[in-house]
Amino acid sequence: MKKNHAEAKSFLNYEYEEQTNYIKRFNKWLDRNIPFIFNLPTILFLFGLVTFPVCLVIITSFTDWQLINKPDADFVGFHNFLIAWSDERWIHSIGHTFYYAVATVLGQFLIGMGTALLFNRSFAGKAFYRSIWMMPMISMSVAISLVWILFFDPPYGVLNFWLNSMGLDSIDWTIEPNWAMPSLIIVGIWHHTPFMTLILLAGLQSLPLDPFEAARIDGASRWQVFVHVTLPLMRTHIVVALVLRSIFGVKEFDTILAITDAGPRWVTETMNLNIYFNAFEYQYMGEASAKGVIFFFIILVIQLALLQMRKRKWSY
Repeated sequence: MKKNHAEAKSFLNYEYEEQTNYIKRFNKWLDRNIPFIFNLPTILFLFGLVTFPVCLVIITSFTDWQLINKPDADFVGFHNFLIAWSDERWIHSIGHTFYYAVATVLGQFLIGMGTALLFNRSFAGKAFYRSIWMMPMISMSVAISLVWILFFDPPYGVLNFWLNSMGLDSIDWTIEPNWAMPSLIIVGIWHHTPFMTLILLAGLQSLPLDPFEAARIDGASRWQVFVHVTLPLMRTHIVVALVLRSIFGVKEFDTILAITDAGPRWVTETMNLNIYFNAFEYQYMGEASAKGVIFFFIILVIQLALLQMRKRKWSY
């Protein structure tokens, strides 16, 4: 009887130790994988909204799928890519995109750096003026587009009123081909310069004071301090601002669509708009997907090129 009791107790102790060891192993596994478990919903979310659509676009780019005329797609290889590079409108849209992106980002950087240097100083009412300056950044693109359409209106617009008051002729801002893209560039600079200012101002306010004091002791002028001290120390913030604004500049869509609708005579059609028209107006989903893949790699190359600036030594 005692022997059976001892065996039962030994068995229970063994079971208890096994359960304890299992719990310990589970807790160790949980500790190792807790970051992955918490990030799993985000991973699934990104897969559903990013990875899956990208894969679908790549697959569609090798087919002749059309929404209505040819719902049953056939594999056509690189035919859509060859069509894209033989499409004059697509080639011109690439040039229009880079023209718009380079001009707007350059204007945003120059004005943004100037305003960041200004707001980095102390003066009366700085908080108020900075709040006013940041307002375009938080405004909706469509609302801003409607306001600028009124500004650009040939007979009644504010801009032509100012020109006429100075004795100058009116300009058909969004109707004349030579003025349509510059008009959009003006809107882009006005709308997104506050974002550039915000990043550059954050960079200025995070700089150490010692290099500036040493430069002033050495007799450096303000321009020399800006070129040899400020710009190199702000390299990271400048690259981040240029990368973000370049990507968004190349991707600009709603403002251009609302103001010019890619006109007149397609002189303001960017790559985004060309893809949009191919997909949803002409319903050539395969060709539009191929252009989307090309567009993706163009943005990737721009991003990598700008990130290389961060690795270079900024000294003059």
